[in-house]
Amino acid sequence: MNDAYLPLLADFEFTEEESAIIAAALKTRDPWNYTPPNKKGNEALKSAKNRIRDYHLKRHSGTCCYCRMDLKNAGPYIIDREHVLPKSNKIYRALSYTMWNLAASCKRCNMQFKKASDKFVVEKDDTEKLKCSGNYLLIHPNFDRWENHLSRISVQINASSIVTFTCTAGSHKGSYTKEFFHLHNYMIDTF
Repeated sequence: MNDAYLPLLADFEFTEEESAIIAAALKTRDPWNYTPPNKKGNEALKSAKNRIRDYHLKRHSGTCCYCRMDLKNAGPYIIDREHVLPKSNKIYRALSYTMWNLAASCKRCNMQFKKASDKFVVEKDDTEKLKCSGNYLLIHPNFDRWENHLSRISVQINASSIVTFTCTAGSHKGSYTKEFFHLHNYMIDTF
């Protein structure tokens, strides 16, 4: 697995309490939405999810992992804890708390476009290939440097703004990501 960002995924560690409650959650049919039986478990799971979100926001400089919208201080109505491989799919359920399968995205990219799709995965049943950049048609939030495939230029002065996305020459992942997330809909020029 190639880690494209800092801090490294390998440097993230769950606390003992978080690890215990995650282990319990992973034994259920819906690990991400698991409700622990007590307050201490609830606190540990909430802590784990918040730390996951914050860690991934730090890795992407406070921006959405897919469109690079600024998420700094955005709050829970804008930021999603993103599962690259959808947690609702039983094939990927065991990856619900696996850091390389998690990221932070805006709700637009996650809920409007990506949803529970995995059509961007080349080989879905090979667990080793799931950890490789080459097995994804889109820019993987942890395996690929977004900047190597796309550029986002955004300027706002008062109520006037310009936003544009350009693909790096020859980047199939950049083109796929731009199309998949309908980034052309973000492109505006009101100057």
